[in-house]
Amino acid sequence: MMFLAKSNADVLKMPHQQARLLIAQRVKDARLNSGLSQKDVAEILHISQSSYSRIERAAVPPDCVQIRTLSGLYGISVLWLMGYPSFIAHSKH
Repeated sequence: MMFLAKSNADVLKMPHQQARLLIAQRVKDARLNSGLSQKDVAEILHISQSSYSRIERAAVPPDCVQIRTLSGLYGISVLWLMGYPSFIAHSKH
C-alpha cells in the first residue's frame, strides 16, 4: 500500500522505503515527461546508465547534488522531487 502524503507533516511520517519509492517514481516520471533517455540523464549527472537505472528503481537514492541537477534540468521543485506535495505551504514568521 502506497503512503500518500497530503501535507509536509505527512512526508516526515512516511516510512523510509516508501519515501525512496516515491522519490524514484518522481525521478522517473520527470525523465519520461522530458523525453530524455536514461543514458541522456546519466551523462548529465556524470554517472553510468546502470547507476542511473538504480536510482529509478529505488535501489539507491539520488544524492543531494543529483536532486539539485535534476530539479534544474526538468524545471521542477527540489521539494517535489523529494516527495513533498506540490502545494507546499510556507510558514509565516
